[in-house]
Amino acid sequence: MTTIRQAGALALMLAASSAAHAAECTGTHSGWRMQTADSWTGTDKLEHFGVSVPFGALGAYVARDTQHPIIYGTLLGAVPGLAKEVIDGTCTTDGFSYKDLAADALGALTGAALTHWAIMYHRNAHGATLGLAYRNTF
Repeated sequence: MTTIRQAGALALMLAASSAAHAAECTGTHSGWRMQTADSWTGTDKLEHFGVSVPFGALGAYVARDTQHPIIYGTLLGAVPGLAKEVIDGTCTTDGFSYKDLAADALGALTGAALTHWAIMYHRNAHGATLGLAYRNTF
């Protein structure tokens, strides 16, 4: 039951993030556009990375009992960035940016890896433990 609640919370966060980014378009939505003048070193790449880190961390936490929590955490954590880029692709003043999506994926990977390898959370009848840990399962 706890896993279902966690998955539900993750889904709500992803939906809220996508909805917040949907309002970012200043033009109308029509057709499909790709960004062509997008720089790999733009400041927005750091923003995409930073926003995706917690989503990757949450994804890895939800997938912590699977065989590949970092991979699944990264995939779950990159969903909000993908949704934002799809919405941007339909915006007349913006466009889909695979470079932004790469920054989102790298941020999600970083968050998932840090959560899986560095953060340990254990709860039992006597209380909860939060600490640093290292696991070598990728």
